[in-house]
Amino acid sequence: MFVHNSNQSICFDALPVETLNLGYALFPDSCLSIATLPLSRINTKLKQWLHKEELLKLDTFTYKKRHTEWLGGRICSKQGLHNYLKQQNAMAMPFKHQQYKISSEDSGRPFFARTEDSKFSFPELSISHSKDFAVAIVSRTYCGIDIQYPAENLIRVKERFIADREEFLLQETLPQLNTLQQLTLLWAGKEAVKKMLSPEGIPGFLELTLVNITPHNDSNAVFSFSKTGKCPLPVATGILDNGYGLAFCCETTKTSNSI
Repeated sequence: MFVHNSNQSICFDALPVETLNLGYALFPDSCLSIATLPLSRINTKLKQWLHKEELLKLDTFTYKKRHTEWLGGRICSKQGLHNYLKQQNAMAMPFKHQQYKISSEDSGRPFFARTEDSKFSFPELSISHSKDFAVAIVSRTYCGIDIQYPAENLIRVKERFIADREEFLLQETLPQLNTLQQLTLLWAGKEAVKKMLSPEGIPGFLELTLVNITPHNDSNAVFSFSKTGKCPLPVATGILDNGYGLAFCCETTKTSNSI
């Protein structure tokens, strides 16, 4: 865990070192940064992290759960940007959190929007939340991230996102994980790829095929997905200490034209 001091301080959860190192190895040119936050730590004072236009958007959410999820995603995104800039020995933060904003395209893809105060090109962004957690990834290239609570309904609806050959591959290569954990990682992996590809059109779950799994330890593995059968795209996946599944990917020189 670490604390970032802004107008309001908050503790973010640290990802397992093995999971992060897997991402750094797969996407070395992305300068990726990930921030994870339990939604139970969200409070109204954290609205000070928001741009004035974000505050107006937040006020439109009357459903408390949606309100908290949206706020958590924005806070993770801004912390992710802080860490991204720090990695590159840039200024720790070029201006205060509330001086810049996160907007969304019609497809729902979030992005750092330029403001009158911004003097540099913002990196790419992806946000996810599930049940009690929010997470965001910031990367130099297009990226996607998904966090998934291991909900039992994934088993009931598995035919919507998994083919028989994919299920066999999961069982054969990840025998240490139970069926729900395997499905949780597959769902998260496909969601991460869908988000990364969103600028060129979002594929459906069954358009993405799991073609290979490379286990790294009992909790982490590289899932490779293909849409066309050419140059599979790698995705870092892992079961977190809290039991949630996490998957993320970034576009690289090798994968930019892969699927």
